[in-house]
Amino acid sequence: MPHEWNNILVVTVDELVPVWFSYDALQKSVKRYEKQDYGIKRVQRACYGHQALFSFDSLPANVQMGLGDPRKLDHILEKFYKVDGGAVAFYGSYRFDDGTALDMQYQEKYIINASVCKAVLALKEARERDRQTKNMSAAGVWSSLCADAISFNKTLSSKHGAEHSFPVNERRFKDAIKEFEQNGYASLISARHKNQYARKVDAATLQMLNNMFVSEQHKPTPTDVKRRYEAFLSGYIEVINNASGEIYNPKGFQKLSTRTITGYLAQWSSKIGTYAKRSGDRQRLMGQFKPFHSMDRPKFAGSLISIDDRQPPFKCIELDGERIWFYNGLDVASDAFTCWVFGMSKQGIILDFYRQLVRNYAKWGYELPAELEAEMSLNSSFTNTFLREGSMFQHVRIEANNARGKVIESRFNPLRHKIEKELEGFQPRPHAKKESNQAGPGKIEQIPYLQIVEGSLAAIEKWNNLPHPDRPELSRWQYFQECQKPDLRPTNYQGILPYIGYETNTSCNVGQIRLQGQYFLLGENGKVCTGEKLISLMKQVEGEQIKIYWLDNDKGYVLRALVYIGTQYICEAVAKPTYNRAKVEQTPVDHANRELMSSYVATIEAFGKRQKAALEKVTILDNSPVRPKTFIMPDIRRARPVDSFEDAEVLEPLPQSEDFTMPPPETTTRRSLLQRF
Repeated sequence: MPHEWNNILVVTVDELVPVWFSYDALQKSVKRYEKQDYGIKRVQRACYGHQALFSFDSLPANVQMGLGDPRKLDHILEKFYKVDGGAVAFYGSYRFDDGTALDMQYQEKYIINASVCKAVLALKEARERDRQTKNMSAAGVWSSLCADAISFNKTLSSKHGAEHSFPVNERRFKDAIKEFEQNGYASLISARHKNQYARKVDAATLQMLNNMFVSEQHKPTPTDVKRRYEAFLSGYIEVINNASGEIYNPKGFQKLSTRTITGYLAQWSSKIGTYAKRSGDRQRLMGQFKPFHSMDRPKFAGSLISIDDRQPPFKCIELDGERIWFYNGLDVASDAFTCWVFGMSKQGIILDFYRQLVRNYAKWGYELPAELEAEMSLNSSFTNTFLREGSMFQHVRIEANNARGKVIESRFNPLRHKIEKELEGFQPRPHAKKESNQAGPGKIEQIPYLQIVEGSLAAIEKWNNLPHPDRPELSRWQYFQECQKPDLRPTNYQGILPYIGYETNTSCNVGQIRLQGQYFLLGENGKVCTGEKLISLMKQVEGEQIKIYWLDNDKGYVLRALVYIGTQYICEAVAKPTYNRAKVEQTPVDHANRELMSSYVATIEAFGKRQKAALEKVTILDNSPVRPKTFIMPDIRRARPVDSFEDAEVLEPLPQSEDFTMPPPETTTRRSLLQRF
């Protein structure tokens, strides 16, 4: 539309091209009349973000007529009419109570009406002011305004391609303008403007339809629901609310078409509840109704590990065609697999995985990852033990049946279709979408267990040697090694080994513990204790029955061992340092071990000497009261020494008499010394 620029009326090149049929024709016309006093004149060239402008008055008459001269008013309201920017902003951002916005067609309608309202009010003010200056009555102003507004539709249609929708009745027209004057833009919004959304179904009816849709075991279709709903309205079936026992009255519901029922059951607000009730595939349900988070990849290896189980796509001969099980761990930052265990069943595989995870990171010299994301099925029994936050990992996120919640799930598909697919015995998915992933002709052969394991491990090896997604100059494994997070917390063996380690009952003698055919000393944080710390530990464990929780490394040696008495942690059992007996073969390591062992022994000996030196000789006086004897040994004289006997008294000979007889000798069972030997 022509507009003013530097006090002249101009048009843009976009407005002229359709009239001149083509841009080339327009250029030729401008060049032809460039030095003439007549013809089309360009007043601004297109440059630096400015478009070319042409003088409106220099255009041919037929072109001016086609574009329209805004200085020539076809209607009185044109003087006051312009598109109201406030109306554009208001109706564009308007929301109804249910949160829905105005359709574009309604926005355009209300913007035109609001702009006409403001033009009418401006014209009304001008006419009333004109009549006041002429001392004329204001009667009939509204009648003239109504007539002008009605006739203005023709001008609106020709110049703006739109029409207002004000009533032709003067009283109703006046009421509408006054309502706008008092209440602004909102007064123009009709309560009936959403007729195409008008509900034929109220909340109770929609609830009834949804309940019918989920109440049958065989998953009824919308057509089945329509059939039952019609039978309900006809009184052939009754519908009872199981929770309240209410019998629904058909008179409170209206007849609906199949299209209406299908449409309402297909609405998102209905499907999000009914599909959740009917669906047996949680993953597909979440894909339809649950939005997912989009997160950036961690920068440091060791920040997050994602773990899950899988069955490599190969049929095992030993399992009669069934597939074996793997449990894998993926470092998310490096995209490299850092732990893998396998077996013919899931039984015990999860504990083997966590043991192997500790072994691997200890072997590589790295601390355990800071965070874990895992599935619920195999890990739920450990959430109150070593999978508590702060035990094995600083942060733990375990989700049930949420494949999108674990990064490793998205890596199994390329591992399967880009690497394992090339191996012998590969088993495609039965309903693969891509033709290249579908089964080919011929029967899929079963292969031995060891061949499956070797192939799966080779696939992991190939995966770890592929270029890193963000830094292709490094392999995934190189990224894992070179980009470790520097401030990871040391591995918390005390929070791990009592749950995933092995248990052995033993004892401590002279500061040494026998475990797995090796000797161990008392220590802390992987180092042998000496000095007062060792003495403190010796007081607790020496000669006591203790419990050892330990874990071995890949070579079968003890990786880490913890000493407990009952359920109380005492210390670590550290491998006893050894050194070469021959001095000429001793290395610096041997010298360090000899010195450490000497310090260990010297600590114990020094404590023994201090204890010995602290002892003092004492005399014990027994002042206990003497208890009276209640028993006296008979014939006590026989216990006297031989030298203590007195000379026997010589008795006078007994008188010889016939009445006297010798008493018989006494008999005894005692044997003489000679008789006994």
